[in-house]
Amino acid sequence: MRTTILWIHALGGGAWVGAAIAFVIGASASGGDDEAGFAMIRRVAPAINRIGLGAMLFIVITGVVNIYLAGMTRRFQFSNAFVVLLSAKIALLGAMYFFLTISWRAQHELKSSDRPRAHRAARRLVAYNLAIAGCGGIALLLGLWLLGA
Repeated sequence: MRTTILWIHALGGGAWVGAAIAFVIGASASGGDDEAGFAMIRRVAPAINRIGLGAMLFIVITGVVNIYLAGMTRRFQFSNAFVVLLSAKIALLGAMYFFLTISWRAQHELKSSDRPRAHRAARRLVAYNLAIAGCGGIALLLGLWLLGA
């Protein structure tokens, strides 16, 4: 069961990172500064943010279950390396939550009648999702390392 929960946890993280990367690639390829690219960002950003929110909740729930199962196996005596890696993963999740929160704010600015403001929000959304993908990628790699700690 522990292995299944670990894989489900990793899939949740992979889904969030994958969605963020797909958004960044799509926005970059469509040329987010022209009207067609801006329209794509405006249309897709809400879905990407919802995927992020769902994945974050999923990651937290499966993460708590993983820590509990690992604690049961180790009689809740974790090595220092385990605690440090887990703390780093929690900090990365906190950073991802921060970027997701400001992505929601930027998403609402896309509807602004002030075109320069809306286009700046679109560029920020791309940057925030790039940051989410970076933090999530590092967290996934730390998760692999955590398996051996």
